[in-house]
Amino acid sequence: ALLHVQLQTLNRSTNKLYVCGQISGWGAFLVLRLIFTAIYCAKLSEVSLAYALAVETFAHLGCAAWSHVVWHWLNRRRMVERGWRRITAEGFSIASLGVAVVLLLTWGPYRALYAEDFARFGTAMMFWGLVLQNALITALWFYSLVALLFFDRVGRLELERAEARATAREAQLHALRGQVNPHFLFNSFNSLRALIALDPARATEALTQLSGLLRYSLTSADRLVVPLGEELQVVQRFLELEKLRLGPRLSVVAEVPSRLDGAVVPPMLLQGLVENAVKFGPADRKAGGEVAYSVALAGDRLHLHVTNPGRLATATDSTALCLRNLRERLHLLYGDAASFSLREEPGDLVVAEVSLPVRPPEPARPAAENPVPPSTPFRHP
Repeated sequence: ALLHVQLQTLNRSTNKLYVCGQISGWGAFLVLRLIFTAIYCAKLSEVSLAYALAVETFAHLGCAAWSHVVWHWLNRRRMVERGWRRITAEGFSIASLGVAVVLLLTWGPYRALYAEDFARFGTAMMFWGLVLQNALITALWFYSLVALLFFDRVGRLELERAEARATAREAQLHALRGQVNPHFLFNSFNSLRALIALDPARATEALTQLSGLLRYSLTSADRLVVPLGEELQVVQRFLELEKLRLGPRLSVVAEVPSRLDGAVVPPMLLQGLVENAVKFGPADRKAGGEVAYSVALAGDRLHLHVTNPGRLATATDSTALCLRNLRERLHLLYGDAASFSLREEPGDLVVAEVSLPVRPPEPARPAAENPVPPSTPFRHP
C-alpha cells in the first residue's frame, strides 16, 4: 500500500513536470518564433505579417500536439525500458514522421511566404534547410521527454528496491520471531512438566496461564512492534507461571510507570529478557533470588533494565542464541539507533539493558482482539 501511494506521488510529480515543461518550452519557443517572423516580414513589404504569423503558429502548434502524442506513445510502449538504441531507432523515427507531416502541410504556404529566399537559395537547399531545422528541434523536445521518462523510471526502481529491502527485512524479522517461539515454548513446557509431578492442581492453573501466553505469541507474530502495556501483561503472565513452579524461590521487583504503556517495543523483547533472567537466576539456584525489571523514558529513548543473581560464565548456548536473536531483531528494526548490553555487576548480579528510540504506538486493537486476556492483578512478593 505504501509503495502504491509513493508511485502515485511520483506519477503526479512526473506529470506536473511534463505539463510545466510543455507549456514553458513550447510557449517560449513560439514567442521567439513569432518575433523572428515579424522581423523578417518587416523587411519584405509584399509579405502579409498576419498570414506569416498564422502559418508559423499552425506549424508550431502541430509539432507541439504531436509531441504530446509521442509522450503517450512512449509511456504506453514503455520505451525507456528498451534501451537507447531502440528509442533512437523506433522512437525518434515516430517523432520525426509526425513533424514531417506538419512540414508537408505547410510546404505550400512556406514557398509563397518565403519566395524570395527560395529564388535566392534554390528549392533543394531550402527544403533540406527546413528538414535540418525541424530535425534539430524534434531531437530537442523528443530527448527531453525521454530524459523525463528515464528519471521517472529511476525513481520507480528506487521505490521498488526500497520496498524489496523492506519486505526482506520484515521476512527476516518474522523468521527471528519464529525462533523466539520454539525457545519460549521449550522453557515453558519444561516448567510445566516439573510442576505436574509436584502439584497437579497448580499445574492445571499453570496450563491456563500458558494458554494465554501462547495466544499472545501467535497473535503478535504479524506485528513488528506492540504497545508496552501489552508486553507487560505477557511478562506478568510468564512470571505468574514461573511463580507457580518456583514458589518462594522467585521474587520480583518491577518499576514501570503507567504513562509508558503507550510506548511500543518489539514483541517478546522484555519477556525474553525476563525469561532469561529467571532461567539463569532464581531457577538455577537452590536459594532462588530476585529478578528486577524496569522501564524508563529518558528524552526520546526508552530504557529497559533487567537484573538477576548469577554470573555470565554460567551462560549456555541456549541463552547465547536468545541474546543473538535479540540483537539481530533490534538491528533490523532500529539499525544503530538501538543498543543492547549484558554485563556483571558487584554483588553477584547480571544486568541486561536495552535502549531504543521511542516510536509512535500502533493503533489500539478492539477489545475483542486483545491478545492477552485479562487476569487477576499480579502482586510481587
